[in-house]
Amino acid sequence: MSISKNFEDAIKVTETSSGNFTANISDNWSIGQTANGGYSMSLLAKACSEYLDHKDPLVLSANYIDRVEFGPADIEVSKIASTKNTSTAHVSLSQKGNLKIFTTVTFTDFSKMKGLKENLRSEPNFEDYETCTQVPYKEGFSPKLDKNLEKKYCSDSIWWENPKEENHATLKLYMGWKDGGPVNLFGLILFLDATTPPIYNKLGTVGWVPTLTLTSHIRNIPEPGPLKVIAKTEFITNNYIEEDREIWDSKGNLVGQSKQLAKLRIKK
Repeated sequence: MSISKNFEDAIKVTETSSGNFTANISDNWSIGQTANGGYSMSLLAKACSEYLDHKDPLVLSANYIDRVEFGPADIEVSKIASTKNTSTAHVSLSQKGNLKIFTTVTFTDFSKMKGLKENLRSEPNFEDYETCTQVPYKEGFSPKLDKNLEKKYCSDSIWWENPKEENHATLKLYMGWKDGGPVNLFGLILFLDATTPPIYNKLGTVGWVPTLTLTSHIRNIPEPGPLKVIAKTEFITNNYIEEDREIWDSKGNLVGQSKQLAKLRIKK
């Protein structure tokens, strides 16, 4: 079975009543002992896609209230408004009656979108795909989701070998499924939260960096081929850090952006 099909299986939801869904949180898309935030958001997006009038995620803004455990989860979608072009809703994910994630989403239909298209800045310059380095996977140490992802880092972003104080807290890498399969909109939501924290390129693996809030903008359906990803942190304030990401497809289209606030929990 292809990795993209495994991912589709991992974000399956079952509607139990109008706007209410059940899901099973897989440990194949984990960071340590919790589900990756982008994976969790993909699950919520899947429920919204099945329930709302519009089927394609456009904007998702999540607050991560508590750790998401592996196993059963309940998702509730509450429609706020629907227009010709968009549907808006509140979405929550709970486990054993405890709220874990609260999200506001806006959905659209990319196949019907029309209007001005112009990049006011060019896509980023990257080293050749063939010269970049796949992050090594170490059982019991690496995030389990890295088993499924191609993450080929540029030479200035080899954070596991060359973290340096003089480095920018920036990572440049190519991403895709390990088997080269196509990345759809739900996979794009995962990828917008699936790089290593960019602060590691400057400080090394100094600790745990849990997400507090994450807003993702989906700009287009990716064309086939490796995706160019830039992740950066520019400010640390009382151990709170931002992580900004952009994803560009193989045809030079901006397909996704995200901004998250995370807590830098430095190891003692």
